[in-house]
Amino acid sequence: MRQFFSRMSYFTTLVVPMAVALIIAFLAVINPQWPRLYCIIAFLAALIILPGITLGLKLGCTPVTEEEVVFLGVCAPGVIGVRYPNGEVVRYPHRELYDLFRNGTVKEGDILRLRFLDKEIIGWQFPDNGETGD
Repeated sequence: MRQFFSRMSYFTTLVVPMAVALIIAFLAVINPQWPRLYCIIAFLAALIILPGITLGLKLGCTPVTEEEVVFLGVCAPGVIGVRYPNGEVVRYPHRELYDLFRNGTVKEGDILRLRFLDKEIIGWQFPDNGETGD
């Protein structure tokens, strides 16, 4: 179950509740004997509450990973380059680190501890003094 929700795309967290709401609306139309109030409440719950549940399950099942990397500099406006300990060079969009590099706070060769949710940087810090950039 955990793998299913961690692999589910953000688009799916929106499409599944919309499909459920359409099914509820269709069933309400073809079954006129059902109370309309219950159908309306179920339809609105599928559109309002169910996306929050699916998104919460996706975020709850996606692990936050932490990696120590070497900051290489900027590659493009808003894009930074980092090198992992195995030598792999990767680029990530992160405006805050880009701005800090331009201001001189972060320099090429600095070691950073980056926190990732999926493949997106959600936080960073210098490993030696604990200064954070959450």
